[in-house]
Amino acid sequence: MWETVLTITVIATLAMISPGPDFVLVVKNAARYSRRAALATTVGINLGIAVHMSYCILGLALIIAQTPWLFGLLKYAGAGYLIWIGVQALFSRGGLAAATAPGGAERASVRRAFLEGLLCNLLNPKATLFFFSVFTQLLRPDSSLTEKALIGLVIFLLGVIYWPCVALAVQHPRVMALLHRAQRRIDRLLGGVLVALGVKVALS
Repeated sequence: MWETVLTITVIATLAMISPGPDFVLVVKNAARYSRRAALATTVGINLGIAVHMSYCILGLALIIAQTPWLFGLLKYAGAGYLIWIGVQALFSRGGLAAATAPGGAERASVRRAFLEGLLCNLLNPKATLFFFSVFTQLLRPDSSLTEKALIGLVIFLLGVIYWPCVALAVQHPRVMALLHRAQRRIDRLLGGVLVALGVKVALS
């Protein structure tokens, strides 16, 4: 059992540090918004992970993965959302200039930042498939509910540790100074990456 926990810990960690929609969103919001809003984004992402863990434990992930119309709805909703927040970043007025100027972090409600993180994670169909594959490939069919809950808890705690660390690292003064030098290019780059990820999800 503990060997399985270690294996899943390594796999989940590698998946988290691999740049994806959640990573790009955290970097964007940490660079643009206040610390509270940036951390609210990570809370939203982690709540999304908790939801994924819940339906994987209950076996609902199998229903989602094997129901084409439901999975398709999730895929296109997620793609549309990624494109929407990417376009917002591309055409934002303030850009990183406002965020990185002394005392000039763009104002964003904590609720809005939280919802961005939550929806970005929940509407990512690749997250659904990843967690589903983890539970089906690395756990035995007769695994107890306690074993499944332990795996879910491990993955959730990894997110609780990792995502705030990313947000705080981006908001380090030296990192913010670097962002300030390339303000417009980075702002446009992150927006473009989100749009590209949305298109990729829609076409996959």
